[in-house]
Amino acid sequence: MQATLRREKIISQEKTTYMEVLGGNRVTYRVISTKVIQHGEERITYGIEAETKIGPIKFKENIDDFSDDVKQAVTFAELLVKNHIKPSLIYNAALCFLRKTI
Repeated sequence: MQATLRREKIISQEKTTYMEVLGGNRVTYRVISTKVIQHGEERITYGIEAETKIGPIKFKENIDDFSDDVKQAVTFAELLVKNHIKPSLIYNAALCFLRKTI
């Protein structure tokens, strides 16, 4: 027997930069505000982006729907800046952060 899990697509619209910080390690951290339509309802969610540029090459990672609370997203961005987290490690940092705050 085989089962298929179907997940409703989340449609994001109107992405806006809420906060942007350049860290000491030359990584730009952003808190992004996004209007999302899910289950027919419109809501605002906050995401995190980390971007570094080495010459012509950009390394960028993002978590589009990190939190519905702007305070939590800003606190996490401040933690990233303080600990000099590279873009490739923001998912691990997010798991550790959310594990401690939930």
